Amino acid sequence: MRIEFNGSRDYVTSEIKKLMTDVELIFSKNYIEIKNFDKGYVYNFLPKIENIRGVIRVLMKNDELLPLCYSFKATENINKNIPIIIAGPCVIYSWDDFLETAKELEQLNVYALRTPLFKPRSSPYGWDGYGKEGISRLKEIKKSIRTPFIMEIIDYRLIDSVSEVCDIIQIGARNMRNYALLKEAAKSNKAVLLKREPRSNFREFLYSAEYLLKYSCRNIILCERGDNLSDDVASIDTRMIKKIKKETDIPVIADVSHSAKRRDRVMSFVKKTIKYSDGIMIETSINPDASPIDTKQIVDIDEFKKILKIIR
Repeated sequence: MRIEFNGSRDYVTSEIKKLMTDVELIFSKNYIEIKNFDKGYVYNFLPKIENIRGVIRVLMKNDELLPLCYSFKATENINKNIPIIIAGPCVIYSWDDFLETAKELEQLNVYALRTPLFKPRSSPYGWDGYGKEGISRLKEIKKSIRTPFIMEIIDYRLIDSVSEVCDIIQIGARNMRNYALLKEAAKSNKAVLLKREPRSNFREFLYSAEYLLKYSCRNIILCERGDNLSDDVASIDTRMIKKIKKETDIPVIADVSHSAKRRDRVMSFVKKTIKYSDGIMIETSINPDASPIDTKQIVDIDEFKKILKIIR
């Protein structure tokens, strides 16, 4: 932690000592280095330090603000030497189609199966999935499918119900900063996949991951899904993936469907991300054109098999 200042060093030092006791101060001409403070919790002191007369700015290292992300070690049930492949429909719209898709994907040995019952929609008139009414049907299907289920949750009040059937909770990009949801998902004892909100930066993304870790989640996967805010603009931030991989041990995968925006671009997005990421999330179905949501970005099973040949 470095505090840059102009003016009286003695005054700035005395004000820092009033706020932070038992820390080590190292002095230079135009800055003060602070060591031996409680990482993470130092966040609470930043507003007052920045308000000290003469302080120009406070520089923090990422591991000082995000100690749990930087000390995280991937759990044993995530083998980072084997690509994490999460696949399935954008939304469950037909139980027959879903079951057939699930059987196909289980034969292909995917890491987890997308089981979306809740879909956040931009329009209040949009169909948003079967919702809670679909949980009982999904439980029946789970009896015949061994592949772990992953499901997006948009409301923390749904966690208990969804936890009865899903193995991994997904926090979508729209909810990356939904701190109440992050806390409750972390307490569920389920693995959690967290997507990056479009236009959020590295530190903002990891702050949300830090919430999960602080509130007891020990099995976490990050997911980069691009910065596209338009329906026809494709993008994915490979620099984000590389930075996460370089600085932490948290697994990070790429959502190649929402980033590509069209099924004819999905393959190229797989190729550009798989060399950096720990895997992919992809929307696939036995009947993509029947999906009422995100129809044009869903690939069929034959295309998915071609993608697997590149990844594995």
